[in-house]
Amino acid sequence: MKTVLSGLVCCVLVFSMPARAVQVQPAAAAAAAGGQAQQKQVENAIASQQTQVKQLQGDVQRQESRTHQADEKLKQQDQQIADLQRQLKAMQSTQKGNGHP
Repeated sequence: MKTVLSGLVCCVLVFSMPARAVQVQPAAAAAAAGGQAQQKQVENAIASQQTQVKQLQGDVQRQESRTHQADEKLKQQDQQIADLQRQLKAMQSTQKGNGHP
């Protein structure tokens, strides 16, 4: 009787192994799919961040260009002011030379 029960238990185990393997495979496939979905989310987040970085780099370049233009304009204005001050001094020295107060 023990031999029959042992044989029966062995048969049940042998026949249940493929069924158990089938149950484990979908779980593993689901875990792999979840990992792939998570990897896809990470890739999308990276792509989004890269796009944002490129936009920010463009903004920085535009701002640097504006700063350079403003700097050039200030230099031109400073030069004009210096020229006008020289002209004013020249006029004042001419007037003093002519005896005008």
